[in-house]
Amino acid sequence: MPSPLSEDLRRRIIAAWQKKKLSTEELADLFGVGTATIKRLKRTYRDTKAVKPKPHGGGTKPIIDEERAPLLEALIQRHPDWTEDQFAKELAKLHGIRIGESTVGRAIRRLGYSVKKKRSSRKSATGRTSENAANAISNESETSPLRVWFLWTKPARTSR
Repeated sequence: MPSPLSEDLRRRIIAAWQKKKLSTEELADLFGVGTATIKRLKRTYRDTKAVKPKPHGGGTKPIIDEERAPLLEALIQRHPDWTEDQFAKELAKLHGIRIGESTVGRAIRRLGYSVKKKRSSRKSATGRTSENAANAISNESETSPLRVWFLWTKPARTSR
């Protein structure tokens, strides 16, 4: 959500509206704002005779607040290599705090830590170790003649 218009700009819009008797669309074009913004500003001025923006609504309170943060921090200290999902499951099991892994990740970052998002591993450097490698499914496949025909008949893309 963008920040509210400055009070200076709000005063200039109202002054132009009162002195020049400009329409909503003309004011929006003149000051580079939307017509809905002009309508709201005019309505607010008519109702309150002020141009001050309304205070911020506040938003949703965090599930892992200052009270619960030590619980999560203790888990992080004991298990620094866990994933967000593992932290979420452990919080649910030990403390009854049922939250998603992305919420846990945000709470961990608020505490100043970073965490793995998911388990990952590198591709094996040794390759396949099974004795029956001849029957193994290959990752490389032959190109279909139909696909080749399609590529020949399809016009090439000129820009990316």
